[in-house]
Amino acid sequence: MVGISFGSFLNVVADRVPQRKSIVSPPSHCFQCGHPLESRDLVPVLSYIILRGKCRYCGAAIPLRSMLVELITGLLFVLAWAVLGPQWQLPIVLLYMCILIVLSITDLEGGIIPGIIIYPAVGITLIITAVKILTGLSPDIISASIGLASGFGLFFLIWCIARLFKKEVIGFGDVVMGGLIGIMVGFPLVMAAIYLAVLTGGLMAIVLVILGLRKFTEPVPFALFLALGTVVALLWGGEITVLISLLVP
Repeated sequence: MVGISFGSFLNVVADRVPQRKSIVSPPSHCFQCGHPLESRDLVPVLSYIILRGKCRYCGAAIPLRSMLVELITGLLFVLAWAVLGPQWQLPIVLLYMCILIVLSITDLEGGIIPGIIIYPAVGITLIITAVKILTGLSPDIISASIGLASGFGLFFLIWCIARLFKKEVIGFGDVVMGGLIGIMVGFPLVMAAIYLAVLTGGLMAIVLVILGLRKFTEPVPFALFLALGTVVALLWGGEITVLISLLVP
């Protein structure tokens, strides 16, 4: 229930913050008719189901995304609790998941990773990492710094090469996000997260091309796959680190 409620808030952030609108004012309203929504219209998931995905006042369709984000956030919160349990690392991972969800939404729907979100997110993760010195939580400041340099540096190199050949392979928001996930998971987990992102993103792109749902030259919303790879690294980082140590002498 906590996760689903956070998902409802993340919808508001993804809708308003990229447009530099307040997340407080005006209160929630129908985007079509402008009618203010009542408390009975704002119950996460249930209101969407009861209203059958339509505005109570004008009948306009409510984006399915609003309910899906609530459900996915709730499921991720449950998964994080099941994997990590009640420890100090849990709230940090949940916060990181929320950031990744918002970035995935903006990239999926608008094809952008807004600077107004990604740069404060980098600042927040850096502060959390600095505080971890007092708690002993991972990644520590050294691992996070190397992760930042690795993730940012790798994508910056790709970005520069693409611009040299006048190709739009990734945007600069992806470059910054590479650094962000490097801070979140540290080194070498950042490389594992990126590898998983490239693998899943590539497979999804191939499937969509085969099904005729996208052209081969169309860009892929990479933030979603970076988020998926990062979530895996956040939840199962210990196991991945052991695997890496076995594979790399």
